[in-house]
Amino acid sequence: MVAKPNSRQKQNRIWYFFPFQLAILHLKRNHFLLLFWIILFAFTTRSFANKLGIPSLFLTPEYRGEVGIISFMILGFGLGAFIMAFNIYTYINHAHRFPFLGTLARPFFKFCINNFIIPVAFILTYIWCSASFLSAVELKENFEIFIDMSAFLFGNTLFIALAFLYFFPTNKNIFKITGLTEDEFEKRLEKRKNRFHKQGRPQHKEFYTGRWRVDTYLVNPFKINLARESQHYDKETLKKVFYQNHVNASLFEAIIVLVFFIIGIFQHNDFFVIPAAASVCLVFTVILMAISIVMSRLKGWTLTFFVAVFVLVNWASSNWDILNQANYAYGIDYEKEPVPYNLATIDSLNNDLVRVNRDIEHHQKILKAKISKLKKSQKGEKPKLVIVNATGGGLRSTLWTMRAMQYADSLTQGRLMDRVIMMTGSSGGIIGASYFRELKLRQDSLGAHIYDKEFREKSSSDILNRVLFTFATNDIFIRFRRVQVDGKPYILDRGKTFENQLNRNTDNFMNKSLGEYYKPVTAGLIPMIVMAPSITNDGRRLLISSQPISFLSYEYPDSKDQLNIGSENIEFSQLFVGHDANKLRFTSALRMNATFPYIMPYANLPTEPKIEVMDAGLRDNLGTKITAQYLKVFEKWMEEYTGGIIILQIRDTEKFTEPKDGNVSISDRLLNPIGSFYGNYFNDQDYNMDQLLNVMRSGYDIPIHKVPLELRYELDEEIALSWHLTALEKQKINEAIHRPYNQDALKKLQNLLD
Repeated sequence: MVAKPNSRQKQNRIWYFFPFQLAILHLKRNHFLLLFWIILFAFTTRSFANKLGIPSLFLTPEYRGEVGIISFMILGFGLGAFIMAFNIYTYINHAHRFPFLGTLARPFFKFCINNFIIPVAFILTYIWCSASFLSAVELKENFEIFIDMSAFLFGNTLFIALAFLYFFPTNKNIFKITGLTEDEFEKRLEKRKNRFHKQGRPQHKEFYTGRWRVDTYLVNPFKINLARESQHYDKETLKKVFYQNHVNASLFEAIIVLVFFIIGIFQHNDFFVIPAAASVCLVFTVILMAISIVMSRLKGWTLTFFVAVFVLVNWASSNWDILNQANYAYGIDYEKEPVPYNLATIDSLNNDLVRVNRDIEHHQKILKAKISKLKKSQKGEKPKLVIVNATGGGLRSTLWTMRAMQYADSLTQGRLMDRVIMMTGSSGGIIGASYFRELKLRQDSLGAHIYDKEFREKSSSDILNRVLFTFATNDIFIRFRRVQVDGKPYILDRGKTFENQLNRNTDNFMNKSLGEYYKPVTAGLIPMIVMAPSITNDGRRLLISSQPISFLSYEYPDSKDQLNIGSENIEFSQLFVGHDANKLRFTSALRMNATFPYIMPYANLPTEPKIEVMDAGLRDNLGTKITAQYLKVFEKWMEEYTGGIIILQIRDTEKFTEPKDGNVSISDRLLNPIGSFYGNYFNDQDYNMDQLLNVMRSGYDIPIHKVPLELRYELDEEIALSWHLTALEKQKINEAIHRPYNQDALKKLQNLLD
């Protein structure tokens, strides 16, 4: 008859309950592992990266354009993979601290059941947060939300069940290893235990160093057992149990990593493009599994091994191209001799006054043709011309620019685009402007009206899912797959994936070379677009356009000598004239102009040394500098032939905001010197650009008007800077054009164009 436990024993059985001890173990020793969970919790609770829209990727996963059963099931499946990686990592590192596991049937399965606290806490948190988000943002009914959450749980359970189908027949306990029954093993070990006790010395003490006490454990989710005493068990036999389980776990991990890699080969098939949040789980899974595989072999040398590998790879990447594979601007020729990139080359490009005058004459012809058409409807008055400046800001800026241009052009019955001579800016804003310009070019052949909602929906379709999927299954490995663009070979990466998805979303309307826009712009059918991605090597700007624009980079000798002015701008078409610059894919130019750090790779260009370019917003988010320089070059011409200039600014954020609260904590005081710089970065740009426009306007004899269309929102409804938008975010962007301040701006625009 088993004696009833006293109160102290009851307390110990609760405190030394295996799940509780594992949770304490994680807090004490598994800080690296906990970091992944902290990130996932932060995403789910919208405590981190909310401005970048990452939480919405988790709370409303999208698969093939829909947020529903399949997308939630895939996310659940991906989380299941991460949970198993979490269990395997913990088991390989810490199972030896719990020797009683070796005496249990299916020890790894029992371990996973008891390691439930953190995964279950996350799943419950996710269901609560996602359900609330679906109700508030996606406007789903309770039954739909219930089905989605059930799909999430099903996907999670499915992966874990498939994993255990592998582990059940392969994992063995101490009885299977020795071939003895439990009773035979207990009798043999009882004799050995008594012998060691008589000799007054413990058996294999070194094996139990660091052992954690466990009094009770979960046999299954609904049953608790007392833990079997294990100190008297043979050390070498227990080691065999854990080693055999480690090998099986490592093999399982290797298989999963290989499967993920194989799936990446089919990334161009929509069926395999999983939700972005599932890709994040996949990346976390691969990292944990890779570390677990190494750790199962090297034990305490693991950190040293990875540090050594990093140092070696970092050194080798500067010498071996296979370890430092470049991203390309598709269409230009990388096989030819690289262009020397130095001060001599830059000066030679920017000192050709003959070419500058020729380019100015070219643009004057375009402007004269436009003015001639406009005068016919102006009753003899000099018409005003328009320059569009559009800010960066991912898909929110793309959609807002499309919405603003469609509405304004429709309101003015097409007169707006008839007067636009140039569009410039950065990132998503120029993507939206470029798409609308293409619609304008195709309006006679389109089956739908260019102001239709369907085009806005296409412009704001998700891009991030496929980009992150490519990163997870391709870019974190050594990239070996190649693609052909216009007969030229390039390495496949997420940069190409971005362009492909953009083309798919927009019906391949912009799937052209840069040179294909030369004739329609020259003929005055559409306005010129100028992009200015920043060169990371020296901070200069690379000016990209289908038209010759040497006058935007030329520095007059008097200015250089008197003011010691250096060359800030470099004309892309002249720098790479020998590398088929006019064959650059237009989407590559858009991507280089919108290369947000880490999300997309910097494009490398064929120079020596190699230069890399990134988002134009780094230097000029609105394109004001290009606008000012263009107006300065054509100042006399504008004064003679036009009645004024209208600068239409399409902003994805409010320009004038209330000052922030001055009450700060200690952490704020530590972070503010850096945080205030980055937090006010675009405000600083606004102040500088306003001053530039004011100085330029003071020298003009005709009026220069600035008309802002702003996407404003409250802090609690902030729209993410991301390449993915929720249904509610799209709705808010589309409705913003009806806000009073935007309606006032549109009335002003109408009056100026009359």
